[in-house]
Amino acid sequence: MNTTKTKTKNKEIIYYETEPDITIIQEIVNGYFTIIPLTKNKSMYVDEEGELKELKVNVKATEIVGYNIYGNVLIVGSE
Repeated sequence: MNTTKTKTKNKEIIYYETEPDITIIQEIVNGYFTIIPLTKNKSMYVDEEGELKELKVNVKATEIVGYNIYGNVLIVGSE
C-alpha cells in the first residue's frame, strides 16, 4: 500500500491509491468523516465536524476544493 504525506501548516494531506479500512480513515481524519468527490476518480475524506471542533483550516485541501476544509484529510485514488 503506497502512502505519501504532505505537511501543510500543522495539518496533513495523506494520499492512498486505494481506499483503506474505515478505522484507518477515522484515525487520519480524527473522527467521523464525509467524502468529497474530486476530479480524476479521486475522493477526499474529511472530518465532518472539523469546523465545529474548531480545527485549523487545512490550506492545501481548501485550495483543492475551493472552500474551507478543517483538519487532516485523506485523498484516495491514483492517476
